[in-house]
Amino acid sequence: MEITKTIPVDDTMQRVLVTITHGDDSYGYDANTPVLEGDELQAHCDANEFKWLNNILYQVYGRNIQFGSLEDWDEWIAAGCKLEEITETTVTPAQPAVDAVMGERQVVVESEVDEEVSTTEIVEVDGKFVEKTTTETVTKTVSTPQVTKHKLYNDAGEEIGEHEVPVMESYEITPAVEAVEETSETVVVRAETVVEKTIWKDTVE
Repeated sequence: MEITKTIPVDDTMQRVLVTITHGDDSYGYDANTPVLEGDELQAHCDANEFKWLNNILYQVYGRNIQFGSLEDWDEWIAAGCKLEEITETTVTPAQPAVDAVMGERQVVVESEVDEEVSTTEIVEVDGKFVEKTTTETVTKTVSTPQVTKHKLYNDAGEEIGEHEVPVMESYEITPAVEAVEETSETVVVRAETVVEKTIWKDTVE
């Protein structure tokens, strides 16, 4: 790293312009440092060389990637400056089969019956108010709970009447669910990409 210029800022801070060489490229960079001179300033800049170069390379390669060492940067650049493919896998877990939940209820039979319905209204006929009744036949749906009739006996064995027992049926409360195997789907979030190097704004020519 070569220090090319220092610019005072205040009593404690200065701007230092340096040239950092990496491979065949040289980059102009400026940074704020404590007020130092000579070997102390050079040592300070050398200690920050990777930090500053890392920032330069991060911007030169499109702000897509960073590394923790210069060796990692060199290896990535030598390999073609490629961003690896990123995939995302969604897993849908297996589900066990579930039996239907059954219930029991009384059988109800719906039937249609005709029923006469009468309505009364008062109308004026020849100056007189007359009460008229109109009858019409309407069809209704009737729900009839089903029962089985059995003879009913007393303790002496004598028939004393009838006993009705509801006719029951099973019905499905919740349907059965078939077992589902685990499935997975992998999609490419980012395809492998070659990063094009851009020109550093302060590159020293």
